[in-house]
This record gives sequence, structure tokens and C-alpha cells, in this order.
Amino acid sequence: MDFIKYSEYLLKQIRERQHALTHTLATGSAQDFAQYQRIAGEISGLNFTEQEIVNLHSRMEEIDD
Repeated sequence: MDFIKYSEYLLKQIRERQHALTHTLATGSAQDFAQYQRIAGEISGLNFTEQEIVNLHSRMEEIDD
């Protein structure tokens, strides 16, 4: 199914971005508190998006069964 293939690609991209941003925070590389907040907000948004895609995968698999 094309949906699964494309969404797996999106999940890979999301997880790579999450990792890069988490690394930035973990190493103290945020230039200031405003950047720290922006990065934390982006990570939160990516986490939400990732979970929604995973939930959609589950629903699509149930429909296929």
C-alpha cells in the first residue's frame, strides 16, 4: 500500500529531526532561552505528529484485515 510506504518515509524524517533537535538540547547548543523554547516546541510537535501517524497505521491495518 502506498500510504504505508509514504508514511514510513515521513516517520523516518520525523525521527531523524527529533534526534537532531534532542542532541542540540542535550549538548547545550541552544544559543539562548528563546531558541531552547523553539526547539522544545518543535520536538513536542514532532512527537505528536509521529504518534498520529503511528495511530493511523494501526487503523489502516485494522481496515485491511
